[in-house]
Amino acid sequence: MKAGAATHLADLYAGSLLELARDSGVVEAVSADLETLATLLTREPGFEAFLASPYFAEQTKRDLVRQVFDGKLHRLTINFLCVAIDHNRGAVLPQMIERYRQLYRAHQGYEAVTVTVAQSLSPEQRDKLAQDLAQAMQAKIDMEVRVDPAILGGVIIRHGDQMLDNSIRGRLLRTVGRVANPENRYKR
Repeated sequence: MKAGAATHLADLYAGSLLELARDSGVVEAVSADLETLATLLTREPGFEAFLASPYFAEQTKRDLVRQVFDGKLHRLTINFLCVAIDHNRGAVLPQMIERYRQLYRAHQGYEAVTVTVAQSLSPEQRDKLAQDLAQAMQAKIDMEVRVDPAILGGVIIRHGDQMLDNSIRGRLLRTVGRVANPENRYKR
C-alpha cells in the first residue's frame, strides 16, 4: 500500500474511532487500549504480521482478537479492530494508532508544533523552547523537534499551515532574492 493511501486510511479510521469514543464517553479508555496495542505490536511483530496477512481468513483473525482481548480492552476498541480486519487494514494499524494519538492530544487541547533546528537540543533547551512557544501561542503544545544541519542555524517553526523560517539558510535565501531582484531590494 502506498504511503499516501495508508495515511488517508489512518486518518479516516482514527477520526471515526475518536468520534465514536467521544459519543460513547470512552475516549480515555480507547486511548489506553490503543497504547496497549501499540506496545503489543512493538513487542510481538508476529501479531502485526498475522493481522496483515492475506493467508488467514478474516474470521480467524477476528476470533483470535476477541479471544485474546475480551475483558482486557473496551468493546469499542475490539469492534474497531474487527472492522479493520474485515476491510484488510491490519497492516495500517500502527499508523491508525499514531493518528489516534495525535487526534487524542488535539482533543485534549494540545497544538502540534514542528521545530527544525541545525543541531540537537539539550533537554534544557528543548524544555525552554517548548515553554516559550506555549507561552507565545497561549496554548498547550506537542512539540516535535527535527534536526536538519542544512538550515545552518536558527529555527524553523511549523504550526498547521503556517511556517516561520528564522533559519540562517532562510535569511540568506531571502537576502539573495532581494539583491537579485532590484524591485525588492528595499523591501523588508
